[in-house]
Amino acid sequence: MTIGPRFVSIRRALIAVCCIAALAAILVNSGGSAQAAEALIGPDVTVFSFTDMGSYGSAGGFTGYSVGTRSCNRGDTPLNWCDQTGGCAAGATPRDHPVIAQNLYRLKNGRFEQIGMSWLKHGFLSTNSTTGGCAGSSGQSCVGPPAGSNQLGIGCTDPYGSSLNGSRPLGRRSEVNATTGIFPFPATGGGSTATVSDQRVKVATADVDPALNPAASTFYWAEAQYIANDDAAAGNSLNNASYRRVTVGGSPSFPLTMTGNFFEMQPAIFAWPAQDPNVSLVKVDVPGSIIERFHVARKVTDLGGGIWHYEYAVHNLNSDRSARAFTVQFPVDTNFTNVGFKDIEHHSGEPYATTDWSVFSSGGELSWSTDSFASNPNANALRWSTMFNFWFDADQESSGGIVHTLELFKPGTPSSIDFTIVGDMFSNGFEAGNTGDWSGIISSRPAGQATR
Repeated sequence: MTIGPRFVSIRRALIAVCCIAALAAILVNSGGSAQAAEALIGPDVTVFSFTDMGSYGSAGGFTGYSVGTRSCNRGDTPLNWCDQTGGCAAGATPRDHPVIAQNLYRLKNGRFEQIGMSWLKHGFLSTNSTTGGCAGSSGQSCVGPPAGSNQLGIGCTDPYGSSLNGSRPLGRRSEVNATTGIFPFPATGGGSTATVSDQRVKVATADVDPALNPAASTFYWAEAQYIANDDAAAGNSLNNASYRRVTVGGSPSFPLTMTGNFFEMQPAIFAWPAQDPNVSLVKVDVPGSIIERFHVARKVTDLGGGIWHYEYAVHNLNSDRSARAFTVQFPVDTNFTNVGFKDIEHHSGEPYATTDWSVFSSGGELSWSTDSFASNPNANALRWSTMFNFWFDADQESSGGIVHTLELFKPGTPSSIDFTIVGDMFSNGFEAGNTGDWSGIISSRPAGQATR
């Protein structure tokens, strides 16, 4: 399948000025609207820690897990946490509560991939506990909220153990607009619970079996993410995912054990550059009243003989519009070989297709795509809290002249986002500052937008 026409003149104009505009682009991407969206004004729920890991055993070639989470309100306003008709905060309804997504990732043979995802736990009450390290935006320790357990107070925490987050029935991801945090409630449910992995973090047993994944060369990370509508409306939904490394035990249940540090307010894709300094990571934002964010990570390996191997991981944090195509455009004609794609498939009765993306190449362009929204609203788009992989070999090395495009799935403006990746600029930090938001971030702008 081919994608729509590419505007080469605009792209080359972008390429010609990208180095001049790099610093300005970084400031826009890291210190402009995205920074405003991460401000701690209003309710701001984060995954503060993991409480435990649940393992449910294996059946039919799949293993089931759940991730216990502890939330923290780091904002300056209580967060709604109500799923009942009475007792909600003023103006809140039973749908005004967070939902909790859980995922599992693996790094093996240089490829960072998502290998498991769950349905959603709907939050039903908050304990408003005091936990060291959790504080509101002004440093407040837990402040009891006016609506009691129907809100998460400023600086308060609330634990949902793995048994709770893995208790079925869970809610469908397909019912949730992850950008706005709005969803119908009660959840329709109705998904399969026939096996231990249904609705939970469903992972192919072959992906976790230690006999097939040597511990010395295979690494795993668990991730959890909260979605809440008042958090999103306040512009605080870009820090709601956190991750931690886990190890896998032996047969037959292959249990997960937490290890290493916990990384609050970062999705698991950040583990790849943390593990491998040769990986570049960029934030790709869709502008709007609520920012929709993707992350794109890339590693380029010189194979010798004038051939380079490219590995990409593309992660959708909170974009309801999702992505239907990913394109890599070299500035010159390029020969592509060893082209590949890997997705993570929805399960247990979600309506989405599982068909792999089609591949198209011409000249210096290589692209992958799925059906358009108009032709199939349930196509296998890159939806929120999921990550897809793309890889290939090329006879051209990486440079700032490569332009990447994410084409969005649901209609809207812009229809696509162009961005570039230059991993070595500011790789040693900017004036000895924090490199987390600098390294690898060069530009992210709507396709066709002029560079100044």
